[in-house]
Amino acid sequence: MIIDAWAQHPTARHLQDPIFDSLRRWTKGALAPQSELPLSATIAAMDQAGVGKSLISAWYAPRNVMISNDEVAGFVAQAPDRLVGVGSVDISKPMQAVGEIRRCVEQLGFKAIRVLPWLWERRRPIGGSIRSMWRAATWACRSARRSAIPAR
Repeated sequence: MIIDAWAQHPTARHLQDPIFDSLRRWTKGALAPQSELPLSATIAAMDQAGVGKSLISAWYAPRNVMISNDEVAGFVAQAPDRLVGVGSVDISKPMQAVGEIRRCVEQLGFKAIRVLPWLWERRRPIGGSIRSMWRAATWACRSARRSAIPAR
């Protein structure tokens, strides 16, 4: 089985973000939907590429939440046999991030947390207890490992 380890089901908010302006110019606006894309579009793209499962990620960016953890949980609920939830957090608020990491694993059933310091133009999070955030992420990974995707 092919597993896509880094996927997003884009929200309209995500696709309309200024970070993608150059991509929209390059595709002549093809990636600028005015309404939400149905999850079936992502599942169809997976089928076309022969992907059996996708780790589908939330996306917290410095300016906004492009794809929320709750949205990802909703996507996973629609296709639990095809999608695995991956959370994201606001790394500029490490103590709040700790709570959100725990919520993602304990309440939403996510199997991973994606943190991209380069997106925030930092090598590591700022403020609060950085060590606590990384410990929470490590705990989340260990907790999720107990019910990991079976190897085939």
